[in-house]
Amino acid sequence: MQGEELIKYASDAAARGDDLFTLLTSDTTPIDATSTEADIRRAFRRKALTAHPDKAGDAYDPLLYERLERARDVLLNAEARVAYDNGMRAILQKKATLDAMSAKRRRLVEELHEREEAAKKQKMDEAKGKQAVAAEVEAMARKGRAKLEERRRLMREAEEREQRAAAAAAAATEKQKQQKKEEDVKMGGTGTDTEQPPAADGVNVSGGGDDYDSKIAELERKLEEKRQRKAEKEKRKADKKAGAGKDGEKDKDNQDKPPFTSSTSNTTQKEEESKADENKAAQPPQPAPVPLSTTATTEGTAAAAAAPGEAPKPAVGGGGFAATMARLKAAQAKRDEERRKQEESEAAAAQAAQAQSS
Repeated sequence: MQGEELIKYASDAAARGDDLFTLLTSDTTPIDATSTEADIRRAFRRKALTAHPDKAGDAYDPLLYERLERARDVLLNAEARVAYDNGMRAILQKKATLDAMSAKRRRLVEELHEREEAAKKQKMDEAKGKQAVAAEVEAMARKGRAKLEERRRLMREAEEREQRAAAAAAAATEKQKQQKKEEDVKMGGTGTDTEQPPAADGVNVSGGGDDYDSKIAELERKLEEKRQRKAEKEKRKADKKAGAGKDGEKDKDNQDKPPFTSSTSNTTQKEEESKADENKAAQPPQPAPVPLSTTATTEGTAAAAAAPGEAPKPAVGGGGFAATMARLKAAQAKRDEERRKQEESEAAAAQAAQAQSS
């Protein structure tokens, strides 16, 4: 093979990546890029023995033998050796670049794997964090429910205590009422509540002070007006029965008569009160009044206590004007007696204090 063809073969072999040193190497004569021409020739002879037609026999391979010869020629020719070395150097550099690129890819894969592992770890941490938050929320909810139940229990206990206290107070009040009834029975009463019955026209006779006096005056005024209206009504009926001749005189009298007013009623009331006071002063002292709650009992007692030869007075419990006035006067007398006793006790206390100071 001529020089140009050999150089071209060397370049093609390098481009294919054929390792000519490995092709000529045998078990007994290994060669490499540092081997001498003698080492290359000796290696060729030993390797060719296995592929020579006279030595191999039926195992002869013409293509292999031709490759061995060309490998020897390329390695022994200086120009072909330079072309082969340059081509192999480029191939090795390219391979190294490819290896480097693979390493870079491996690094990318490793980085990708690391990122995937980091993402998985982050997800696991987030899941653990969510579980921890859920557990904390659940614990707070349980704590809140426990506090709510405790508050409800305390409220129930407070309500029960209030109910028991109210029941005890009611029982104590009932017991006091029962004791008061028993004391009233022992003192000669009926054992019933001593509430005063309402007077005529719905005015209550109980009370004290200025309000009590005003109620009494209002009651007396109403009773007097009612009595006068009743008298006028009876008078008109009598005049109608007298005849038509007397109707003119009746109308004249009615025209001459001044109209009834509250001032007239008050004047009449005062005159009657002054007359009643004069009659009361002229009469002998009456027995002390009794409570209004025992009116039914005191009626018979008052009738029995009347002076001999004197007609019994009408019962206090009657429904007429006299009965109402009697109750009012009895209540007023009782109040005057209590006021007098209080004034006497205050005067005695003042005298005692003055005596001690002197």
